[in-house]
Amino acid sequence: MTSDDVVPAKDGTLLQLTRADDTDLPHELSLAFTDSEWDYRPATMLSRRLEGATRRSSQTDIPLVTTRAQAQRAADVWLQDLWVARETAQVTLRPGFAALEVGDLLALPFDSGERMFRISRATDGVARTFECRAVDLSVHDHAAPDLARRVTTAPRLPGPARIEILDLAVARADPPALQYLAAFAAPWPGALALWRSTASGTFDFVQRIEKSAIIGQTLDDLGAGPLGIFDRANVFRVSMSGGALSSADDLDVLGGRNLLALRGGDGAWEVLGFAQAELVGAQTWRLSRLLRGIGGQDALAGRILPAGSTVVLLDDSVIPLTTSIDALGIVTRYRIGPAARDHADDAYVEVQATAGPLALQPYSPVRPRAMRTPDGVRISFLRRARRENDGWETADIPVGEASESYLVEVIVAGGVKRSLASVQTTVLYPSAQEVADFGGPQATLTLRVVQVSGVVGRGIPLEATIAVL
Repeated sequence: MTSDDVVPAKDGTLLQLTRADDTDLPHELSLAFTDSEWDYRPATMLSRRLEGATRRSSQTDIPLVTTRAQAQRAADVWLQDLWVARETAQVTLRPGFAALEVGDLLALPFDSGERMFRISRATDGVARTFECRAVDLSVHDHAAPDLARRVTTAPRLPGPARIEILDLAVARADPPALQYLAAFAAPWPGALALWRSTASGTFDFVQRIEKSAIIGQTLDDLGAGPLGIFDRANVFRVSMSGGALSSADDLDVLGGRNLLALRGGDGAWEVLGFAQAELVGAQTWRLSRLLRGIGGQDALAGRILPAGSTVVLLDDSVIPLTTSIDALGIVTRYRIGPAARDHADDAYVEVQATAGPLALQPYSPVRPRAMRTPDGVRISFLRRARRENDGWETADIPVGEASESYLVEVIVAGGVKRSLASVQTTVLYPSAQEVADFGGPQATLTLRVVQVSGVVGRGIPLEATIAVL
């Protein structure tokens, strides 16, 4: 094309050339793509201009599957082309160029020689006017850099979580939870979701589990321990899945800090406190100065827990499953898995749980006594309460139930010989009944005493053989 093909403007100029300001152009350009050499993962390559005053950045995401080298070449070419295209030209050509279309290249005449432009807009008339942007075809000769291929490693994907369902006799909140759930996963997927099955068989979302529970196992046998005082004789080691254990003051332990749940061979969970924790190995602690019988289940402190027993730290990562009385005795299905996935995903674990009454059962009475009177044997005892029973100012221990009711059973050869009901902490065993049961007065009696709840019935029993004074 020559200057004879250009229709001059009214002022005699052949074309109008415009140059954009540098600050309007990007200093660097990032190109997002899909890396075919890296397991088809999203990746980004960056091209940066080494000169110029601008600090503007540009980002673009294209549906392109390629290698890192080719993506780097595309980003470099793209950035150079943007800077070349900062010059635009407007030119009017004689009617003989009617075949030109948007996208065609024009070699426009300048004093220094011809320069290449691409048509970006065309206006029809007697003489056609074109708006063009400068192009430099040589930028496409830029070769792809020699980049080392990435080593692809399989990502750590969360496997099925370890789930423990805990029936605890302790009431950690009001209303008390009937069951608890502890969940552990490595790696932790960020959060787990808890879903519960409905009567129709579908699952409803319950809540997110934000923290991994600290679950482990005992490495030594744990023998029976005393009640009401710190156990200074027993020492045992535990290996935990994560987290850390630490020592605490005696008062803090008495107030509910540093509690563990240990599951015995019978499936029952003993709640145990510890005041001393010594790190003796990787994720391994030696625990001592123990507090046994927490939660009123005194009999569990008399078990021998073998090495390998499951241990769960009772912190805020252990969540309540249900507090509804209607759930008592009902088998419920739960699914637990990564919150980012559907509850039907293979990474979910399904468990079944049946809520029991442990958290609602009245504690066993204590200090049974039997005193012979002219009318018979007067049996007395002290009740215990789950809540509001630590104060020294109250005149009596709270009943803890809507109404007060007790059942005293006289045991003979392992069976119940006589049942005595009472609405107070004393009951009379009449002399006539004693003679009918035994043939005469007894020097000792074997008793089973329970407080009766209006919600769950019999509480934790007290069984003892006592002398009749």
